[in-house]
Formats: sequence, C-alpha cells, structure tokens
Amino acid sequence: MLHFNKLLLILSAPLLLLSCAQQRMRAIVAESRTVVLDIGHYYHPERGGQGARTPDSRYGKIEECEFWYQYTKYTKKVIEDAGYQCIVCNRGSEPSHKKLAAASRETGVFHVNTPEPNAIYRSAQHPHRMAVGMLSTNFALEQNPAAVVYLHHNSHSDDWQVYNKGGIYCNEVGGPLGFAVANVINQEVYEKFLPNNGVPCEVILRTDGRRGGGDWLNACNESYVPAIITEATFLSNPEHARSLSRKENAIRYAEAVGRGVVNYLQQREQE
Repeated sequence: MLHFNKLLLILSAPLLLLSCAQQRMRAIVAESRTVVLDIGHYYHPERGGQGARTPDSRYGKIEECEFWYQYTKYTKKVIEDAGYQCIVCNRGSEPSHKKLAAASRETGVFHVNTPEPNAIYRSAQHPHRMAVGMLSTNFALEQNPAAVVYLHHNSHSDDWQVYNKGGIYCNEVGGPLGFAVANVINQEVYEKFLPNNGVPCEVILRTDGRRGGGDWLNACNESYVPAIITEATFLSNPEHARSLSRKENAIRYAEAVGRGVVNYLQQREQE
C-alpha cells in the first residue's frame, strides 16, 4: 500500500503543479491594474493603414489603423484617469505619415517591430496558438495585464451598405469585459450620435482560432486574461462613416471604449 501511495503521488504531481500554475496565473490577472490596448492591423509606409476602410470618401474617408493612431490617446486617458496603467501597442514600426507618427509618440505606442507584420506568428506563452499579429498578443501578455483590448472597426463589404450588426468579440473569460464595453457603446454611442437602427451591440464569444482574431483571444484565455476585439462600427456603413469622420464623435467613441473598460475593472474590484 505504501508503494501504491507513492505511485499516486508521483503520478499526480504534474496535475498539482499545473493547478498551482493556473492559480498563480489567475492571481496575477486578478491583482493586475494594467490594461493593454492593441491598435488593430498596421501601417505600411507606401500603402498606408492596412485595416478596414471606407469604400471611398463620399461619406468620410477612414481607415481603422489610422483612426486608432489618432484617437487611442483618448481611450488611454479615460483608463489612466481612473487610476489604472494603460499600455498601447501596435505590430510593425511607427507610421511614416508625420501626423500619425506624432500621434503615436504622444500616445506612447510601443511598436512590436516585425519583419512581416502580416505574417503568422506563434504564441510565446501558448505555442499551439498561431495567428497573424500574434506578436502583439505576446507583448500584451508579457505585461501581466488585467485585460487586453484589440481596437478595430469592421467593414461588411467593399461597397456602401447599411449594416448594423456590430459586436464585441470576447474570449471565455472576457464576457464581463465585453458586456461592460457593449453597454457603454449602446448607451453612449448608438443612442446618442452613431445611428444603428435600434440594433444593439452584441457580445460574441469567439473560440475558433481559424476566424479573425480567434487565437489572439484563445492565447489570452489560456493565461486567464479577459480579452475583447471591438467590431462595433462598420466603415462601409454610410451613417457610421459620416458620424466617425467628425472629430468630436471619434473622440466620444474612443472615450466610450475606455469607460467600458473602467466599468469592468471597477465592478471586478467590488466582487
């Protein structure tokens, strides 16, 4: 019986170690007061921003990467004013466009310089996860964050089309974060200055690594870090483009995302 008990102890040791590691990872996240914001996609020195964009300039000319270079500072300020640390990153190097480069320096964007910003990379923390842009996730998880927010817009088509099914994509542990941000967008954005035909911003669980951003979210999930991708606005929607092309509305939207994140963090502290 003694030998059998020793055998059980030896066989269960890896499970105990894994459990301790999981508990330690969860504790780090629970105690963290750091938020990482990742500016979606990257800037090409010749072709400009490489994300979703308006089909033409008829209702306002916007590209998502360039938009967030200009306005992430407002999201960051809301988070920092609430007493949290906020780190901003983007894959690739600093934009060559002077105005965007100045905005990058003002915001303090950390550039995860990569030879091929649009190549597939492996997660440093969870090597079975691979995705385009994974190096930003690697950087984000190295900061031991309480949350990671991937700042994006969406585009339903290459033509102008009123499409209103905006959403916040989240990982399994990111549901409360997703709902906190979606609630602010519904109340302060859709109902105030960005018409959405009464369709609310949804929270969508994304675990399929083959779909856009899936393995970013999965890698964060396996570190127990709540993570979301903001896809609440459509640059191919004339009403969305017209609204966001106004600077005051762009600022209000960026601030709304920040308030959603702060609401989540404050609620977490009360539980």
